[in-house]
Amino acid sequence: MNIDNLLDLQEGVYALSTAGDKVPGSVREIFGDDIFIFSPEKTLGIEQGSLVKISDGQDSILAKVVEHTEDGIKMCIECYASPGNERRQDVRIYDKVYFTAKFLCKENEKGKVLPAALERIKANKLIIDSFLKGKYGYPGVDEMPYTKESPYNQALWEMNRKLDLLIHMYLAEDFKDLMGTSPRDVNISASGIRFITDDEFELGDVVEVKMILPMVPLLFIRFVGDVIRLKSVTSYETPRSAATIQFLQVDPETKDDIIRYLFRRQRELIRMRQD
Repeated sequence: MNIDNLLDLQEGVYALSTAGDKVPGSVREIFGDDIFIFSPEKTLGIEQGSLVKISDGQDSILAKVVEHTEDGIKMCIECYASPGNERRQDVRIYDKVYFTAKFLCKENEKGKVLPAALERIKANKLIIDSFLKGKYGYPGVDEMPYTKESPYNQALWEMNRKLDLLIHMYLAEDFKDLMGTSPRDVNISASGIRFITDDEFELGDVVEVKMILPMVPLLFIRFVGDVIRLKSVTSYETPRSAATIQFLQVDPETKDDIIRYLFRRQRELIRMRQD
């Protein structure tokens, strides 16, 4: 995901100098997905290999200095959330995941459409919790297909029942449709998601997002959210925009699942950068 997708270059960007000052500048050129040239209005005083925070005032990235050129400073985007003492809600990472975003309704229709959408998501999660996560324990002997089976076979039967549900879920249309697409660049946190789209969303629109997070096993989640920010993206031939979706009424367990994914993935990306 290149810098034009992540920051609003038309509004202007700045870098934080080693002294902590905001140094305005501009992005002169973009190369591929993660390389760009930043031209500061005054000397930054940063060495090759250093990390620099670049921001448009709302979103920020960390970039590594590759080299100093006549046109400016060539930098490479680091693909992980800003290091430091972030709160759990503040951790944000850039990653590739399978997801879809479907328009549900306009802002003025939220009161009619949102309750039914949330109820569908809740019902789906209750089924997953009752079978997949085994929240109601193993069945009693009288519930088993063969009453003479040992406790060991009882557990085995319950495991097979869960595997049957897993297979059913993995072959379900929603899951198959997602797995039949390609992973897409996203910026994700515990409170929202940001992605590039050619859908003509408007501020305040309510959308339903289905997403597969690369956990073990894969984590399939659904949620609804508000479109709270849109910006045009100029690095594509067809009109596209970067849409920021704020989650609505995500249950605590799902939020904890997302947070575990964020911290695990963040550690992986940091190790990759160090290697």
